[in-house]
Amino acid sequence: MKYIDSLLDRTTMYRLVLYVLIGQIAMATMLAFFNLLHFSPLALLVSTAFLVVICWAMNTICARVFQVPANIESAFITALILALILDPAQSPGGLQVIGWAAILAMASKYLLAIRHAHIFNPAAIAVVITAFTIGGSASWWIGTASMLPVVLIGGWLMARKLRQEEMVLLFCAVALVGTLVLALYSGKTLSTELSYLLFQSPLLFFGSIMLTEPLTAPPTRTLRRLNAALVGILFIPLIHIGSLYSTPELALITGNALFYLVSPSKKVLLKLNKKLRLAPQIVDFVFKPSQPLAFTPGQYMEFTLEHQRPDSRGNRRYFTLASSPTEPTVRLGVRFYKHSSSFKRALYRMDGKARLVAGQIAGDFTLPDDPSEKLVFIAGGIGITPFRSMLKYLLDTQQRRDIVLIYANKTAEEIVYRDTLDAAHSRLGVKILYTLTDPAAVPRNWTGCVGRVNEQMILRTIPDYDERTYYLSGPPEMVRASEQALKNMAVSGHQVKKDFFPGLV
Repeated sequence: MKYIDSLLDRTTMYRLVLYVLIGQIAMATMLAFFNLLHFSPLALLVSTAFLVVICWAMNTICARVFQVPANIESAFITALILALILDPAQSPGGLQVIGWAAILAMASKYLLAIRHAHIFNPAAIAVVITAFTIGGSASWWIGTASMLPVVLIGGWLMARKLRQEEMVLLFCAVALVGTLVLALYSGKTLSTELSYLLFQSPLLFFGSIMLTEPLTAPPTRTLRRLNAALVGILFIPLIHIGSLYSTPELALITGNALFYLVSPSKKVLLKLNKKLRLAPQIVDFVFKPSQPLAFTPGQYMEFTLEHQRPDSRGNRRYFTLASSPTEPTVRLGVRFYKHSSSFKRALYRMDGKARLVAGQIAGDFTLPDDPSEKLVFIAGGIGITPFRSMLKYLLDTQQRRDIVLIYANKTAEEIVYRDTLDAAHSRLGVKILYTLTDPAAVPRNWTGCVGRVNEQMILRTIPDYDERTYYLSGPPEMVRASEQALKNMAVSGHQVKKDFFPGLV
């Protein structure tokens, strides 16, 4: 599992879903070659290629018309999802249906949008529109027993990458239990209905690939749970109003619409104000947003930066906001490496003329509502950014909380945002503990700790450790090690919160 998690941590969310979908298309092609699917491999490859071309072209045109960065990965992902749920074209008429679905899917991202943020899953809304206009409904052919193994593997990888195993399982459980209850009520055979849902429906593909899409999913854990339950109910094949039966795509866009009303999202343009070098490899970017942002300290956003020749990691990233909602600017603390991605190289070269597009404020890594709750912040490297946001917010609103911050870095030169941390210590009484993980790099006059964060360090510095809630943010390996240390100390999992955003690389 450590090896798999390491691979997932080095792969962006969008790149992983692209790999998963390509793998499923490849497996379907092999199965079709051996006559295990109802269409020919050539039909599948032709329809897939046709969808990719149309989605790419339509996405490029719309991006230029609306003057926003074109997300090529997004177009390819939508095309492959459509290829897996629409019946492969067996005739020119079939190509017309999937062509319109591709056009509608891409157009929906720009036309069915509020404040530059699209509301509906593009593939789902396209299939709904084609079904009600030209009668081209989705067959969801990927929901077959022969495709189940590759769907299970790909779905598990996606759920683990996004840390959404709970949401996927909740959705599946609600759909299964609801199906059994309705089958009993209507006198249908339980085994038949259960077998259909597991082996002849797109339950697992839908839950792991489409329901989890970050841009149309609710931003917080509670809302995601409610959305999973609602969509799970609507997914049940026996649900209907008169002659109108619920379908997977109807279930998804209904959830999209309802939860957009509860938690509307928007996109803003960020113009670079200044760049501050905080450490040899860390830069603090200060942006002026095109409109005020409303967020909670500790949340993250998705950022899109159009640049020439993007590498395999694409032109989108997720960053936790380092700024406080009390500040008029948006701050991002970014670490750069020797072999940084094309996205980070373009970000590093940004000037005052370039603009960054930001959207999808999300995340549950936020301060508790109860101000009396005792807290421990454990940060590693640039993982200090959400804590900078929280502490700056507490400073500006003059809130005192019982907080201990343990900040781990390899060298003293990598410690950033000292001004905010020092102010939080002097004005709010926040206890700050610095630790250096490289013993060979400890300065002579160093007064902090030395070594990685472990059980001994926590026990030595926090006597009431078992009464506190822990917030962990930093490199995945550090977060997992800290979580294990707390587990060894019998700290309940309910007392531990981890910073996570999809696409972590």
